[in-house]
Amino acid sequence: MKTLLLIAAACLVLPACQAIQIDAAIEKNLPKVCSAAATAHSAFVVVAATGNLKAKTIAKEAVAWRALEVVCADPQGVTAANALVKAAEAYAVITIALREAKEA
Repeated sequence: MKTLLLIAAACLVLPACQAIQIDAAIEKNLPKVCSAAATAHSAFVVVAATGNLKAKTIAKEAVAWRALEVVCADPQGVTAANALVKAAEAYAVITIALREAKEA
């Protein structure tokens, strides 16, 4: 995850960075992000089943998971920039929701 964010940041400031390099990095790392998010989502679902979470937290996680599922199911169907942003946003929301779930 950090690798994707660092690559994206570097490519924004380095004019020589080419889209091919970005696409290759995302193609290499997106499966890792999707796998980590799937694990976090599964853990969240288990905790959410206890009924001790706020509906708002469950709703946020569900929206993030659905958005990430689209990217992970068809990585070629989104642009490199969109894939990176959607994956990072969804992973962050799912991770925060899981943290809230563990605190409940």
